[in-house]
Amino acid sequence: MRILKLHFKNLNSLLGEWTIDFSLPEFAEQGIFAITGPTGAGKSTILDAICLALYGQTPRLGKITSQNEIMSRQSGECFASLEFKTNAGHYRTLWSQTRARKKAAGNLQTAQHVIEDLSDPENKLTLEDKLSKVPTKVSEVTGMDFDHFTRAMLLAQGGFAKFLQSSADERSPILEKITGTEIYSAISKKVHEHKTTEENKLGLLEQQLQGIKLFDASEIAQLSAQLDELERQLALTVQQKTASEQQQLWLTTLQTLHQELAQLIEQQSVLHTQQQHFATQEAALDWAHKASAI
Repeated sequence: MRILKLHFKNLNSLLGEWTIDFSLPEFAEQGIFAITGPTGAGKSTILDAICLALYGQTPRLGKITSQNEIMSRQSGECFASLEFKTNAGHYRTLWSQTRARKKAAGNLQTAQHVIEDLSDPENKLTLEDKLSKVPTKVSEVTGMDFDHFTRAMLLAQGGFAKFLQSSADERSPILEKITGTEIYSAISKKVHEHKTTEENKLGLLEQQLQGIKLFDASEIAQLSAQLDELERQLALTVQQKTASEQQQLWLTTLQTLHQELAQLIEQQSVLHTQQQHFATQEAALDWAHKASAI
């Protein structure tokens, strides 16, 4: 997040309108600068104005109530406007509140809060204008809520020590959002998950290896001898099987020949009967031929 311009009016001891343009070369080129002044000069008010414009509250006062203790005395209106850029775009927020008829003695009116998208200078787009929803929208575009912002981007008096004393789990999300290194946390989680998965696989393999028995030389020799004997028996069995199959073939062939022989004997018997029956007819036929010749 980069703050570009701060504009505010009638906040705390800084009566009137004030503008700080952080995009000017005096700020942009130097990189690091300091805002100095005696106690009560309004240094903390500048920080209050930034928080007020973004979240509608300040580190010192919290949310601005109906009493509005941040408005300068003897004034009838106040506001804080902040222009900034993030990786999501270019925005401006404005928080304001007035008294009736803008008179110092008038009753306080309902505060107004709005966030605008300035990505297109010619077409400003209001993203949210409801008092209760603007801080949530600011958190979305900046990646920081009020607590994260005041502990990392803008540390009030004593806030830096509180940030340093916070736990690593509390600091990590803030620093990740500031530096844009959330992806490395995601990569770290994936690596840890992959490591856990591979360790589980390794543990399973080690358990399986524990169930495997390793043989010594004498056991290997004994098993080799048993294997040789089994292979010899297998070869003998194969030979016996081959011989049995050959004998079975011979037996099948012999049975077939016996069946064919029985059929031939039966046919021979039929032919013999037919031959005897024809012998009588043959004699009669012979006499018939002789008679026909006479």
